[in-house]
Amino acid sequence: MAKSKFILNDLSLITITLIQILIATIISLAFQFLFPFSWQPLDRFLYGIKQHGDPGTNLVFFTISQWYFSLSLACLIFRDNPYINNFLIYSIVPLGIIVFYEFFFLYLYYDYIHITPIFIDIYLIWKKRETLSQKFAFSIITINISWLISVYFLKLAYYSEELPIYIRNFLIYVVLWIILSFVFKSKRKNGLNS
Repeated sequence: MAKSKFILNDLSLITITLIQILIATIISLAFQFLFPFSWQPLDRFLYGIKQHGDPGTNLVFFTISQWYFSLSLACLIFRDNPYINNFLIYSIVPLGIIVFYEFFFLYLYYDYIHITPIFIDIYLIWKKRETLSQKFAFSIITINISWLISVYFLKLAYYSEELPIYIRNFLIYVVLWIILSFVFKSKRKNGLNS
């Protein structure tokens, strides 16, 4: 592991980011095409055993939760990437709400797709906070908003949820993302940004 970190340190941040996105893409494709749909714990719990492509099922590759999960695994190979870290930190909002609902209302405790990124988020706040910055907030919130709107209306994911509920959840996410961004606001020292 130390040797791979050394090799990654010799690469540019853009190259490292592309490698991490490639790893996340491979993981997401595996969950879409190799692993059965029943490997999605929340969907299996709510709807029983279904197959990819069954009516009303998400295309796993297009769910933002799957990408949060895949990027959280890819994050482990290089933990100092501000692009990946800042994208992941915003997952704490929707995934935190989902996991809270699973734990306290559904009594579902093994949803690794939603839990894993939360553990990574906690690690980032605890150990890699210096990589987190509010300057990424607008771009990341815009990406998340565009993603959630497009997959819903293109019927790629989440479209089985009723539109008013989806809009309510969406608005809650946006408000909480904006509030969260201020947690990572740069502090000023002697009139300069730190």
